[in-house]
Amino acid sequence: MSGLVEFSVGEAQLPGGRLELTLDQAGALRVRHHSGGSEVVRTATVDPAVPARVLNALRGAEPGVGGGSPEARRLVAGELSWADGTETPVPGIARLLEALAGQLIHPGSPAQLPGNLVQPAAVDPAEAAPTAAIGTVSGRPAFALAVAGQGFGLAELASEGGSLGSSDEEAGLLPTAVALGRVGERDLFAVGAQDGAVQVWDATTGALLHGTSGGEGTQVVAAAVVEGVPLAFSGGREGEVRAWRAEDGKGLGLLAVDGRGASALVHAHCAGLDLVAAAAGDGTIRVWDAAAGARLHLLVGHSARVTALAVLSLGDQAVLASAGVDREVRLWDLATGEPLAVLVGHSATVTGLAFTELAGEPVLASCALDGTVRTWDVYRGTGLYGWATGGAWLTALAVVRHGDRAALAVGDERGRIRLFDPADGAALATWEPTGPATGPRPLNALAAATGPAGAQLLAAGYGDGTVRLWEGGVERLRLADDGGSVSSLAVAGDLLVCGTGTGAVRCHRLSDGAPLSVPTPHTGPVSCLALGETTLVSGGADGVVRVRGALDGAPLLRLAAHQQGVTALAVGPQQPRPLLATAGGDRTVRIWDAVTGAPGPVVEGLAAPVAALAFATHAGRPVVLAGTSDGAVRAFDAETGAAVTELAGGAARVRTLVCQEMDGEALVAAGDDRDTVRLWHLGSGTLLNEAPLDRAPLAISFTETGLYVVGPGGAVTL
Repeated sequence: MSGLVEFSVGEAQLPGGRLELTLDQAGALRVRHHSGGSEVVRTATVDPAVPARVLNALRGAEPGVGGGSPEARRLVAGELSWADGTETPVPGIARLLEALAGQLIHPGSPAQLPGNLVQPAAVDPAEAAPTAAIGTVSGRPAFALAVAGQGFGLAELASEGGSLGSSDEEAGLLPTAVALGRVGERDLFAVGAQDGAVQVWDATTGALLHGTSGGEGTQVVAAAVVEGVPLAFSGGREGEVRAWRAEDGKGLGLLAVDGRGASALVHAHCAGLDLVAAAAGDGTIRVWDAAAGARLHLLVGHSARVTALAVLSLGDQAVLASAGVDREVRLWDLATGEPLAVLVGHSATVTGLAFTELAGEPVLASCALDGTVRTWDVYRGTGLYGWATGGAWLTALAVVRHGDRAALAVGDERGRIRLFDPADGAALATWEPTGPATGPRPLNALAAATGPAGAQLLAAGYGDGTVRLWEGGVERLRLADDGGSVSSLAVAGDLLVCGTGTGAVRCHRLSDGAPLSVPTPHTGPVSCLALGETTLVSGGADGVVRVRGALDGAPLLRLAAHQQGVTALAVGPQQPRPLLATAGGDRTVRIWDAVTGAPGPVVEGLAAPVAALAFATHAGRPVVLAGTSDGAVRAFDAETGAAVTELAGGAARVRTLVCQEMDGEALVAAGDDRDTVRLWHLGSGTLLNEAPLDRAPLAISFTETGLYVVGPGGAVTL
């Protein structure tokens, strides 16, 4: 049988879409997904255990034959093919292929396979469309403008107005959304980016107030308490390792890995120094003095990606254990960087490492995708014992107390935690998560912790995005999904840090699960931003709306708003109650309570997607104005969602929309893709004026005598 597998799902099984997947024996994966007239192609490298399992399953399947509808599921391997609707339908192993495709195309959705199995290739960012916003800076009308490849900047709106600050193409930020607003006594400027990051500046002084990091693929994390301050460290597939102060989310700097990213991360204390070790995808390991940011060692020995690190402190010395895809476990002296031992015995990728003690001597335990657990003598560098656990992929390892002894807690692809005696491999207990699950719920990460009153806890991160705290086999706390599948965990003191498969970093208090303010980014481009009286609201292509404190970035709300991405949002007036409106690719407009996040009316069945939103008052009631891609502006009652009126006049997509009350009358202005601005009287629906422009209208604002319009070339007055 050939090592190449081809799998497809037609419209009969995937209404409105089609899926095509190829996987070769070396682990090269390519997925093409057609849906709604668009096509997404993603590539990845998967662990060798994946094609091995697929091909082994197909060798044992009933021989396939040709035939079957091209609209059904079809699987081809070498000269054999299977198709649903025939006497030899597609074998059950195809569920694994479907899960692989889903994990690659929809990284924010619950993952049905362990995260370490799939390493997506970098996606070239699409060129962002220019974006603009109008507001005030130091009491003067001003505008923000961002153009892909040219950075972003602030300027006065007057025709001769000068620059108020800018970036350039070297800023390292691909802007996709901007906002200007006054919060309290401060003028703020916010920028959202292609990678999901959001940053906020004081528009007057140029000081950076707060910001989120961008998602950089699967995240790995570490945690430490240094001089009484809880710190978090995070790294993605690309870029540098970041250091954060967990109490307020303040960035402390970067640890340079030459842009290679990190596949595993750990903190250690050795000889009075706080060290951070990061393993890269090429197998190299870098060790830094975390306080000084200085690199101490470059550890070279692994021939492939490192997936697990663990540290054993021995007074003023420390031993670092590393392992990964090359199936080797290596021991290093952290004080000198010298290699101590190479431990060989696993037959597949090693996924977990943990140190424990037997008969007063240190022992290293390891688990792997070969379904085995092994223990090793640290001083002698030799194997002690090994046992098989039943064939499932093992995904994580930690040491916990079980009764009066130390036990090895091993997680697997089915979401189980099984406890074993490290001395002889005897099974001690099995813990399984409770609650509904829509499919397999793999366990991806484990971290042992000490809770309140000395309770021995075990934190577990799952493919469905939940984090569960276990104590003696009982779930003491469950944290809901926020940012996708949990890929890594770290604990220090009362700090719990989570990395996710979409690139988000989560921080919680271990004692009660309360979120800390290490900011969580969107998991795709930021599509829209708005500043309210006290809040910053961002919408993303990931379908999520996030509400944060505008001045400090404190997370307030996370709304799963539109599954097909957020296309527009608007913050309403504070009276009679604060409202938030959002629109998405699902052709709906949703109204929310801006303080509690409680959902309100939903406007469904729109003829075209909404690209711009604004609040207004009509007949004494709050309404939401929605500018759609067919050129119309429609008004809906904000309290009931009922249609109020339609402002017709254009046929091109509405890009920007604003409403202003002047002399007791509500006027609406909109700019569209045909570089035209239109003005309506809201009460009567009358089109008052329309004017062609020499630039695309990105933002509009009323003046006492006309309109300001901002486009890629700057501002003009009408």
